Amino acid sequence: MPLDESPAQNNGGPATAEDDAWQRASQVALIGLFVIALMWASYAAQHVIVPVLLAWAIATIMLPLVKRMQEHGVPRVVAALTVTVLFLALLGVLVLMLSAPLTYWLGRAAYIGALLREKLETFSQPLALLEEIRKGLTAIGSGGSPALKVEPQSTSLVATILSVATPAISQFVLFIGALVFYLIYRQKLRNALVFLLRDRDARLTTLKALNDIDDNMSTYFGTFTIVNLCLGVVTATITWLCGLPNPLLWGVLAAVLNYIPYIGPAIVVATLSVVGLLVHPTLAQAVVAPLLFLAVVTGEGQFLTPMIMGQRLELNPFAVFLSIAFCAWMWGPLGAFLAVPLLMALSVSLDRAFGDERLDLPH
Repeated sequence: MPLDESPAQNNGGPATAEDDAWQRASQVALIGLFVIALMWASYAAQHVIVPVLLAWAIATIMLPLVKRMQEHGVPRVVAALTVTVLFLALLGVLVLMLSAPLTYWLGRAAYIGALLREKLETFSQPLALLEEIRKGLTAIGSGGSPALKVEPQSTSLVATILSVATPAISQFVLFIGALVFYLIYRQKLRNALVFLLRDRDARLTTLKALNDIDDNMSTYFGTFTIVNLCLGVVTATITWLCGLPNPLLWGVLAAVLNYIPYIGPAIVVATLSVVGLLVHPTLAQAVVAPLLFLAVVTGEGQFLTPMIMGQRLELNPFAVFLSIAFCAWMWGPLGAFLAVPLLMALSVSLDRAFGDERLDLPH
């Protein structure tokens, strides 16, 4: 009798393992389809999602100010509106101060390009032979026949301006509205989200995760804003000492772009290099400002900011790089700015959900 039961058990064992494997595969496939659908929806609705997420990120900087005003007896609605008006006033002042130099540099883009080509002519000589070979191969491949020239359709200037300005204005209005409503109704929104869950433990876990996200975001952006302001002052001082024009513009550019790790400082270094080539006659003088800024931003990113924020807000550099690349590909420049806040929120959520299941893996 035992001999008859053994084959049944042996036949049943592989079948059960196979069923478990198929069940896991179906779960993975279902999760993958959900992630793909979520990504497609986020890309299709970026004109709505990006302003709302940007309002949430900016609101985390303003929340401590709103709370401080509430502690002094100011109603929350008045505090939220006051902070929003101050934020808009700051944006307006920056736009007015930087509009003239920014318009100057953008208006001279063609001249700057020609001047850069003249300055860098000595570096392009070794590549002249390769360029001639490329042109010859292109002519041979095309059979010597003239290329087909397609005349672009002429559009009116008013239509072009409206096509660009209308989405920008609508997204800005959506951003301001989401910012005001989030600052006012933040607690009600959180309560509504938590009460969607039936389990008490799930409600507590979600509430703690939301609190941690808000605290980490406020600490991160608050501290990083102070660091970036100091970086902007240092950059403006460096460019002024190096003789570059419009040092305030480069200081603001450094302070704003430093919110985007890796990409932002690289853009500032490239910009200062171009301006240095335009202003100074020699290459040695032109690279002084970008090299000084590179040294300052390296010390800030590697030592100062981690020391101030501590390990509690430390993120994996590779994960930060991938998140910036992915969000910039999906949502553009604003997506690159939102990459770190979204990664931080995801990290806190996963830590709350699976923190008890961590294993001490060997290094």
